[in-house]
Amino acid sequence: MGAGRTARGAAVAGLAVGAALGVAARRRRANAGVVLGGHHGRAVTVVTDDGVRLAVDVEEAEAPELAVVFTHGWVMNRHCWHFQREALAGRATLIFYDQRGHGASSAGTVDTCTIDRLGDDLAAVIEATVPEGLPVVLVGHSMGGMTIMAFAARHPETLTARVAGVALLSTSSGRLRDSTFGLPGPIGRLAPRVTPIVFERMLARGALIDRSAALTSRTNLPVTRYVAFGPRARHHHVRFVNDMVVATSTEVMVGFFRDFLVHDKLAALAALAEVETLIMVGDRDRLTPPAHSRRIAEALPGARLVVLPEAGHMIGLERPEAVNRALSDLLDRAAARVTASPQR
Repeated sequence: MGAGRTARGAAVAGLAVGAALGVAARRRRANAGVVLGGHHGRAVTVVTDDGVRLAVDVEEAEAPELAVVFTHGWVMNRHCWHFQREALAGRATLIFYDQRGHGASSAGTVDTCTIDRLGDDLAAVIEATVPEGLPVVLVGHSMGGMTIMAFAARHPETLTARVAGVALLSTSSGRLRDSTFGLPGPIGRLAPRVTPIVFERMLARGALIDRSAALTSRTNLPVTRYVAFGPRARHHHVRFVNDMVVATSTEVMVGFFRDFLVHDKLAALAALAEVETLIMVGDRDRLTPPAHSRRIAEALPGARLVVLPEAGHMIGLERPEAVNRALSDLLDRAAARVTASPQR
């Protein structure tokens, strides 16, 4: 290729990058005054093979290189990605959805509250919302990370054909049955035996709990503050998360908690060996402590592990700048991998 043509190509590429950055900057300025959880895109409903209706939000990008599918955690909803949505707007087509039984999605029976079922739901969302040929990056927080692991185990062909990158945030591949929730000494040693009993008793009183949302919100707030956040949490972030927790039915909450006790997807991580992978966790995470992320990193030696100091479980809210930088870097790496592998 001649020098003149090369220079013109570089100029065109530079203008394209500049235009994309300009669009993203304008979107961020426009979003600056949006209330927490107030973003909405093109609404889509994905119906799963067992009839559950998943509420999906799609935010398009101009000439996207990638689609990013966000899978939220236990008792959260798609709005927990507020700051990631703002930071990545214009970088890719962004897809957010409520897991079954959460947010605006319907719930199946309690026996469908399983991580494997969520892996199938994720496959359905990708099939219904991501155009064929557009590479995918999956971003999962907590139960959302487990969802990605189940998807990798149950849909390896789709993973190989379509997924270029994965982010596993504040999550676990198993051994959650032994969780002490950061409680010290004898109390912590009792937690693995007592917690399942507490949840089953909650399920027996589920209808009453769900009808008493205002009271539940007040009594649950300090629990949310303790288990979900680090020492620098902002009060309005705690309330935002607590509202999502309270809005989730007790049956769904307990149904998935039961499955956490048997969750084991360590072997499934092998399917991610050829995918650009980010692992991220707060060093004050009481729900999925750093040991869980390190175990994932040991199974995926090519992944990048980031431990955020003074951060709890909700790192996307507590440390959005650090999370957004890491996700942006992941998108760059995934796009480079796609460019280097045109056969994908």
